[in-house]
Amino acid sequence: MALALLLMNIAATAVFTTTLCYYYGGWKKRHKVATLVAFISWWLPALLLTLLPVDIATTFYRSCILSNPNISLTQTSGVVEGPRCKPPLFHTDPAVFLLIWHVVYWGSQFLTWVLIPLIRSYATAGDFTALGKLKTALLDHVFYNASYFVIFMGALIYLIASRIVSFEFRYLKVLLITTGNTWGLFLVIIFFGYGLVAVPRSLWLAGNPVASLHQAYFCLSKRNMELNDEEDKLKELNLQIIEIKNRLPANHPLQPFVLTVFKQTQERKSVLGASCDPIGTPVATVDISNLSVKTLARMHRSLKATQQRCARALDLYNDAVQSALWIEDVNIARGKCFSPTFLREHSDSLNGVIQNFAPYLSTIMLRIRWYWYCYLRLWLLRVLALLLALTSLLMVWSECTFSVRSPTLSLVAGLLNAEAKQRDYLLVEVSSFLALGYLSFAVFYTVFHLRIFNYYRLVGNHHTDENSLLFCGGLACRLAPSLCLNFLGLAHLDSHLSQTTLTIPLSRIDSTAQPSTTIETTYTRFMGHLDIIPFIAKGFNVYFPILVVLLCLCTYFQLLTRLLHQMGIAELMDSPGYKLSVSGDSIVDDVIQDGRLLLRKERLLRSQARRIQSSTKVDIDKVQVNGHPPKSDRCPQIGISSRVARYFNEQDFSDRVHLLRDTDGVTSSRGLMNDSSGANWTNPHSDWRPVEFSESAIQNEFSLQSVKDARKSTYL
Repeated sequence: MALALLLMNIAATAVFTTTLCYYYGGWKKRHKVATLVAFISWWLPALLLTLLPVDIATTFYRSCILSNPNISLTQTSGVVEGPRCKPPLFHTDPAVFLLIWHVVYWGSQFLTWVLIPLIRSYATAGDFTALGKLKTALLDHVFYNASYFVIFMGALIYLIASRIVSFEFRYLKVLLITTGNTWGLFLVIIFFGYGLVAVPRSLWLAGNPVASLHQAYFCLSKRNMELNDEEDKLKELNLQIIEIKNRLPANHPLQPFVLTVFKQTQERKSVLGASCDPIGTPVATVDISNLSVKTLARMHRSLKATQQRCARALDLYNDAVQSALWIEDVNIARGKCFSPTFLREHSDSLNGVIQNFAPYLSTIMLRIRWYWYCYLRLWLLRVLALLLALTSLLMVWSECTFSVRSPTLSLVAGLLNAEAKQRDYLLVEVSSFLALGYLSFAVFYTVFHLRIFNYYRLVGNHHTDENSLLFCGGLACRLAPSLCLNFLGLAHLDSHLSQTTLTIPLSRIDSTAQPSTTIETTYTRFMGHLDIIPFIAKGFNVYFPILVVLLCLCTYFQLLTRLLHQMGIAELMDSPGYKLSVSGDSIVDDVIQDGRLLLRKERLLRSQARRIQSSTKVDIDKVQVNGHPPKSDRCPQIGISSRVARYFNEQDFSDRVHLLRDTDGVTSSRGLMNDSSGANWTNPHSDWRPVEFSESAIQNEFSLQSVKDARKSTYL
């Protein structure tokens, strides 16, 4: 029974990981091998985090058996049972856990250090043959791991010279594990400092309609600027490739490679659209005298990376438009009585089925959804944010006090010990799973929102490229073992960390030795301890809590955002009481106003696109009757750009608008203030204006400050 439950746990983890990988990457758009490796690299850390609570409960159960030697025991199916010690629900033999930890840990390390870097380099290489791509991947892999190898060899030479370890395989294995866990623990500290504060704050701001609306405007404007930059880079690359193709003789030896690169530009044109065509871009001078295969390979690699970033920026912009439209509609609906018009516009297929078969039930569902999105959901998010903020404070307290063993100040250790004394090992499993799950969520929330030079980035709705999926998978494989060791320290299940004075007997270096009277899990027996390196043993209990607290404070006061703002970079402060300044001199105010006006124009363009689509259907009917084609200049007559016209046959018309380069005569977003076509526009599907809503009423309901404080700018 226990083995069946364990297999069900493994299968459920695999299903969850498959769903997550499909949401971010998808199976049809990505390379199958890269997607499979990404799935395994996400599944192994998830398996590690879900099985560790079972190992903890089994350890407490074994401690109960050993602490009651006088009771009668029976051995059945490998499970030791006694009248006072009831085995946990997922009880498994320690030998099975030891085998699982070996497979999971070494498999994840193989992915992190060998397979994932090779596949990432191979997928992004611009060489024209498989052998050339493999050679480039191997060279990148050597440079990638050279720095880590130097650090490991330096630590090994130091420990051997200090006679702390001997040159034997078991000591080298523990040293290798400890070195990797130390680097992973450093990353865990950084992600803790951000995630434990950012998770409650994001929920709190999501429960504030005004702050959410300003955030949506700001995000929309930033996405538009990012897309402009990526399209400009792609146009420049396309122009260089076209000029090389035109200037290179047809019988030149490099002509086949140039045609391969040129074909790459044509294949992506249908996806990226005419907005990335180099038409109208100034012609650049390209020197073809020094042209070589390596130069074309670098250009091919740069082209693929730029195309991926451009496609991702377009998807991010479309998602930002959809999100801003929804948040703005919710804010408008809050200022009125029951008006489910916006719910009908954002309805899904399920609501259509209910409307067809049960109209009365559909009306009731619309009213419930209206109250849910306009009121109940907002307050529920704030209550949940307060609960998670309290949980974060308790976790930070436990991180700061886990080294004090007597009295027990760590709340995680106190909770698990109290439940173990009651012999309730199922509750031990649940508590460990929830506590470790929240810590994991805080860490991987940071990983999933991580953006490194706009190169590695996770984007939902199947918009993440293979490189970002593999990078995050390798990072998860590196973080999960260190995160588990940290949690065992919080639970006082690591004897080398849960004491005020650390000593390092040589006999304790062997991770395969039998555990002493102190409770230790099978995971600790396999992984060993972090105190094999002296400077870690002497300072771990000091620098770890200090760094966690400092990083949490930096995240809470948004020091990095303030620094970027002082440097002239527009960054939105996550402050719920913000109101736009009257003078309009703030950089952030300008970005928010640009986002507001850009969204107004998106509404206008989508409304015009709907009307053109319906009129196009009428023209098609006329063609079938009279045999005359419809007019081809329909779009310029009403001032819609060709980028929007390309999507008339799609359902959501999710193409973006170049705010500063549109074809309707408006040269900047500020010019929309005087644009008669957009200023007096109203939604044809409803009786309310999309940008005229009462912010003061919403602010008075949700603000936690006085009116005087609410008028102060919370931006630097």
